[in-house]
Amino acid sequence: MRDIELFQMALGLTPPWQVSSSELDLDKKRVDIYISFQRGSTFTCPKCGEQHELKAYDTKEFTWRHLNFFQHEAYLTAKVPRVKCPQCG
Repeated sequence: MRDIELFQMALGLTPPWQVSSSELDLDKKRVDIYISFQRGSTFTCPKCGEQHELKAYDTKEFTWRHLNFFQHEAYLTAKVPRVKCPQCG
């Protein structure tokens, strides 16, 4: 099993989200996990929850501290999609 598959299952990610890569720094005891989605993926509105099959028009990158992966600090980095909902904007 590859590291990407392991992190994908451990994080419980479902399409369109996927682990695109990971980096392990043994000296810093840190693992960075990068999450992405395929171009053209659709999303639900984060405000009203309606499933309008909204396409992202832009993304903004965020990094979050996650629980440790064994003795390593874990960080998740993702480009979060921005969508425009026809109901709430």
